[in-house]
Amino acid sequence: MVKRLACIGVCAIGLVAAAAALATAPGENGPITFRRWTNADQDRSALFTMNADGSGVKQIRAPLPGGHDDQADWSPDGKRLVFSRFPDRGPASVFVMAADGSGARQLSPRCTRPPAPHRVPRGCEDAANASFTPDGEHVLYTRATGRVRDFPKLETDQIEHSAIAMIKTDGTDEHELLRLRPFRGDTEFPQMSPDGRLILFERGNGPLTRPRFGRAVFVMRADGSHVRRVTPWRLHAGDNPDWAPDSSRIVFRSNDGVFNDERSQLFTVRPDGTGLTQVTHFPVGHRRLFSASFSPDGQQIVFARAPGAKPRGDIWAMNADGSNQHPLFTGPTADSAPDWGVAATP
Repeated sequence: MVKRLACIGVCAIGLVAAAAALATAPGENGPITFRRWTNADQDRSALFTMNADGSGVKQIRAPLPGGHDDQADWSPDGKRLVFSRFPDRGPASVFVMAADGSGARQLSPRCTRPPAPHRVPRGCEDAANASFTPDGEHVLYTRATGRVRDFPKLETDQIEHSAIAMIKTDGTDEHELLRLRPFRGDTEFPQMSPDGRLILFERGNGPLTRPRFGRAVFVMRADGSHVRRVTPWRLHAGDNPDWAPDSSRIVFRSNDGVFNDERSQLFTVRPDGTGLTQVTHFPVGHRRLFSASFSPDGQQIVFARAPGAKPRGDIWAMNADGSNQHPLFTGPTADSAPDWGVAATP
């Protein structure tokens, strides 16, 4: 069995590597941001943007020495990005910056303690998987704290506390909306619906929860109440699900098996769990799919795909119903985690 790492920066490179498309705000289609792995171990990355037709590819964040930046999400006005920073040692943190990559500043609380073995340092948090709320004034993210418990017979470990937190974009008013019971799993990729009513998130069960290592998309009210599962456990759904800009549907990637993402497909579903629809039908051997994001006009979906014999991703697009699949940007590079932003107004 592949080792399932706890959601903590000191050991979570393998877990976060496949992450993430993030929230899509309604509006005119603007640029797409994505991550490019710059080394074979996929622990160094650069952040890029490109135009909606795949042209104008440009790097906005260079590879980070001693870590990597990841999971960029557009603000509702298309003028800012929030992203996660994963250092080689120590907990992850959430940053915000301008759309051109300038002015990056840490948003989540700073940790001044040295890295600690088998835990997030006391008084600190591991912050990742960030997305803007529809008002553009708050950010949701995964907040991990506490000890890391080892389960050697299952070749895995699990963080003690995994929670969904919210913070203002000025760094104040941090608070948790939902926290799982200790060592029960991970709450990942929280994202508020564009109408502000619901928050979706991906739940990954730990060794102490049934179904063991199950993965599914959940939703809850914006205040953290009325949590309910949306997708069946059998789909092992997730990889950073994304809202349609009218809040009517959620796009997500399925895995064929608990740890098997080589035979995955993209699906959409209504937030009440009805209308489950498979929108891609790639044959076995198509290699791999990565996360997906709706376009701001709701008519298209951008996603990353490793086609044929290529083990790394290219950026593709298709209509929201799965038709007209076509590459936007291809090359020898490892590109994934696209997020489609609105066209920013002056």
